[in-house]
Amino acid sequence: MRRWKKAAYWALGGICIVALAAFAAAQPEQRPEAVRQVRFSEASGFYDAPFYLELEADGGNIYYTLDGSEPDEGGIPYEGPILIQDASKNENVYSMITDVSPYLKPELLDKNDVQLFHHYQVPDQPVDKATVVRAVSVDGWGNRSAPSDAVYFVGFGEKTGYDGMNVMSVVTDPDNLFDSKKGIYVLGDVFAENVSDGVVHRNGVNMFSWAANYNQKGRDWERPALIHCFDREGEPVFSGQYGIRIQGKATRANLPKNLNIFARKQYGNDSIDTGSLYDARYLLNRMTLYYGPSELLLADYLVEELTDGMDFADRQLEPCVMFLNGEYWGVYWLVPRFKQDYLNQRYDVDPRNIVEVKHGRIEVGQDEDIDLYEDMMSFIADHDMRDPAAYAQACELLDIQSCIDYFAVEIYIANTDWPINNIALWRSRYKADTACSDCRWRWILYDVEQGMDAQWVRVNSLKSATNRDPLFASLMKNEGFAAAVREKLLTLAEGVFAPERVSAFIAEYKRDMAEAIEKKYQRFSHETMALEDFYAGCDSIDSFFRERREYIIEQYGGKE
Repeated sequence: MRRWKKAAYWALGGICIVALAAFAAAQPEQRPEAVRQVRFSEASGFYDAPFYLELEADGGNIYYTLDGSEPDEGGIPYEGPILIQDASKNENVYSMITDVSPYLKPELLDKNDVQLFHHYQVPDQPVDKATVVRAVSVDGWGNRSAPSDAVYFVGFGEKTGYDGMNVMSVVTDPDNLFDSKKGIYVLGDVFAENVSDGVVHRNGVNMFSWAANYNQKGRDWERPALIHCFDREGEPVFSGQYGIRIQGKATRANLPKNLNIFARKQYGNDSIDTGSLYDARYLLNRMTLYYGPSELLLADYLVEELTDGMDFADRQLEPCVMFLNGEYWGVYWLVPRFKQDYLNQRYDVDPRNIVEVKHGRIEVGQDEDIDLYEDMMSFIADHDMRDPAAYAQACELLDIQSCIDYFAVEIYIANTDWPINNIALWRSRYKADTACSDCRWRWILYDVEQGMDAQWVRVNSLKSATNRDPLFASLMKNEGFAAAVREKLLTLAEGVFAPERVSAFIAEYKRDMAEAIEKKYQRFSHETMALEDFYAGCDSIDSFFRERREYIIEQYGGKE
């Protein structure tokens, strides 16, 4: 009897094991990526009136967030449609954080004897806001779907400051920006480790060089972000997850800050499709949300628009309003970065064939490509450009017209942050069958915000450039080159930068940008900057070009 029971037990156990195995085999494999994403009943975009948003998932529970944070089981359980309305009346959150710039810490600046260049203030009223919804589905096994997201702008047709502007929404977990340890937008722990009793240990006078989270660089300080771009009509251009980093030098201490945007496979986007933003459609790996050092946002735009067609590379700037985690974050330029993808598509040069040097260092290419640059610089510096043979060889190394156009523009606008800074060149590594694949160096124009200052109207920028740039100094010894530079300066005075042309451009800029700039002032400097300051700054640049023309003609109009 006992033997029968034992055998029965074994038989029953075997049956159970087989049954369990069959049951398990019949079940679908449960993996996090197999859990389908949450579906939203309405797409990201602009809506005239409030509406109810419905979320759907194939089984499991839905959790969502409204503050930009990563959704998980700790989020808000979805129990029914979500009312989406104008969120602007909600309490300000991120715009009230003061650790984003030393300018919001006047006592710190006073203690370190630092001049206050910007008078930022936290807003004293609710700023405009979009509603950011991020959601996940979690199944019975605890597997979580990839997050879904959307951003909604409700009632913005009734708001000022957005007409004719593209809109960028940048959303990331708040810790990625504002956490003292990992946040890339704050002074943070990096700064705290270099200060005691309010005194900065190193570089106390140069506030821009203070150690801070936002001054850190490289992939370790890149953070994932969900980005939605809408054109001037409110239509979607591109969206998805990308990487963001703080961009710039001294501007990193400012508010708001420039942001670089990176398309990478790890984020699920190999490129950024600019669609109809620019005259040409680009598929880019990198772009920049550029605020720059100036409150006017005019100088770069004016120069790069009016010099269109001249023989140097320049950026294409599109105005946009940025929202950071749903809160209004100011006016920017959306700009392609000077990298292989942009130069390739604009100048028809194989991206693998592109070498770019910035500030004398390789920006694009291999480390050994610096020899191409240094060999060119050495040849021109070491040879007398009055010798026709030497100058002819220089013309094989450089696109001379590019050099003339570029230096003439920088000289004309009296850019004081140049050529010791903000100078870049590019070339093809080897010759190919396209026009610019000829191995000659060409110039790149960018960051001219330190030019067009009324106090430098009568400065001899030609002499300054000759003293500060050895390549230009050597080339200026050639009579033909020097005459071409002087002639180009006169051409600029009568054409590209003719006062009536500049005045018309600035008048249009003031008309198109006034409301957007005024809103920016109210957000960041509400008691210290007003629309009158914007108009006065624009008029000052207008005056510079009127007086600069007189000086240029006076200096070079009668010379051979």
